[in-house]
Amino acid sequence: MLISPISENQASEEVKNCYLDLKRALASQTLPIFFTYIGAFPEYLSYVTNQLVQNLEDPAFTSLINQLNNEVVTEIHARLQKSKETAEWISLYKNSPSFYNFQKDLAGISLTNAKLACIFITLREAVKGWAVAAKKLSESTVKRETEREELFTEDDFIFDRSVIESYRAIEDKNKDRLPAIKENYLARRSEGAIEKDILPDYLRISSSDFRQQMKYDYFWTLRVQLEEKVLSVLAMMPHLVFSPYNVIVGLTQKYENFYELLYLLSEQFPTLAMQRLMFSGYMMV
Repeated sequence: MLISPISENQASEEVKNCYLDLKRALASQTLPIFFTYIGAFPEYLSYVTNQLVQNLEDPAFTSLINQLNNEVVTEIHARLQKSKETAEWISLYKNSPSFYNFQKDLAGISLTNAKLACIFITLREAVKGWAVAAKKLSESTVKRETEREELFTEDDFIFDRSVIESYRAIEDKNKDRLPAIKENYLARRSEGAIEKDILPDYLRISSSDFRQQMKYDYFWTLRVQLEEKVLSVLAMMPHLVFSPYNVIVGLTQKYENFYELLYLLSEQFPTLAMQRLMFSGYMMV
């Protein structure tokens, strides 16, 4: 049985409260999709949420994340060059108020993704026992690669469309927050022209560009180097995140598919969280 993610609308009161605590601590308008999979295991979600929130709300952790994110974005801009198509698109639309506002919001999105990278690499490090414990599971529980591929779509995690939806909701509330820029931009448009809805285009072009980058060794070399930066931050986290294999199993083994959670925490989520962080940094100009 594969994990069925639990959306906020489907969640029990206990799970929903954890979701709200995590969104508040992350300063995120939307719940990152990772947690909807952990939400299928309420006892573990509740256990780990308390530890994560304690760190996320600590000013010392915020300071660490700000520094980490600045370093990551600087490295990405230096090492991942945008394609000619993307560069030309940015040149064409960079003065659009919609694009300008979105770039400002991307700074916050990138910070959130830096926090997520820290969270899931921390949980991976805490569950190191998985490598040994996995040998004790029967072949029927570990050799299910085809089913695991159906567990999630990587695009849902890396190119999370809810980010765009969240941005649009914020933009609708603040249409006039940059009147001077808007007036300047509108003055340069041809009379009667309608401003193009550019965000879907930018997401499409950037994600296509980013996928191409992922095909090359230099991308994965950079990912490993950036992960080393995250690992260096973990040692300075103000509060311990204690989530070893035996604790996870104790809280989740009553669920038939608990081993899938172990697989996600130890293998998939850390990699996807790093790629998500890299993508948000890549979209920044």
